[in-house]
Amino acid sequence: MKRILLLSALLAGALVSSCNPNNDPELPSVSWASNPKFSQMELAPGADGNVSISAPGGLESLTLGIGLGSYNLVVNPYISVSANKGSGTKSPILDVIDDPESASFLNSLGIAAGTGLRGKTLTTMDLLAIVEKLLTGQELSNNSVFTIDINILDKNANSISKTAKFHFTSAPSFSWDGNKTFDIVDITKDDFNAYKVKVNAPGKIDKLTIKLESGADAELAKKIQNRTTGGILTIDLVNDELVATEFKNWFPTGKSVSGKTDVSLDFSFMKDWRSDLGPSTNVFTIFVEDANAKTSSSQVKFKK
Repeated sequence: MKRILLLSALLAGALVSSCNPNNDPELPSVSWASNPKFSQMELAPGADGNVSISAPGGLESLTLGIGLGSYNLVVNPYISVSANKGSGTKSPILDVIDDPESASFLNSLGIAAGTGLRGKTLTTMDLLAIVEKLLTGQELSNNSVFTIDINILDKNANSISKTAKFHFTSAPSFSWDGNKTFDIVDITKDDFNAYKVKVNAPGKIDKLTIKLESGADAELAKKIQNRTTGGILTIDLVNDELVATEFKNWFPTGKSVSGKTDVSLDFSFMKDWRSDLGPSTNVFTIFVEDANAKTSSSQVKFKK
């Protein structure tokens, strides 16, 4: 009953003081140093989800409403209060102070939780760590949005609520029509016409390179080196102006690549150059990094 009354007071108080508009130092507050406006944050390498919680009157209740949409059920194992469990349409609630299961889960992430937090005036938590842990192992849909509602009630019945939003963009990926398993291609066979590999980058391409690995045909290596700045075996499709000229018949380059969400790479030059090559196995590594610093790589192989 006490918890129900506290949560009722919390919800009612949130309507009045959800933003602490007067910045009253005696009222609870939540601050996010790396994201002070609580803008939507991308789930990406380097993101900082650390928030600071202040309750000068002493914490009485602290809950986290976890909005994961169709993934809500993954939170339930960390909740012992039946009323707080989630469903496909209801967001689960982690009771940071009074639910031992929720507290244990948060403690495992290095976040202070449990009844020992009651009465404290300051605490911190990594919201990003919570979201990432809960979603580990899940196949996430591109362009998904997740939320955490932070609800605080102090011992003087003052309350505040803040919502953190996280956005998920799928990492780059590759597809190859006619060769879905990326099997080695025999360039001596005229009946194989599917040389185009598609790069998909929902987060927009920032870097895209193709590297000829060691052990390749010497003549092929020379052809690549003659077409790259510095005579290297890496074809930089974003920044190398020489590549833009020399590979224009096969690869998009420069602005035709940077910032795009998908491009097609045509490796048919391997067939065009096959008469100059000796018996060999040639491996190219495609590397892509998007604007969120998410990366992916894959190899394409050709033999003669």
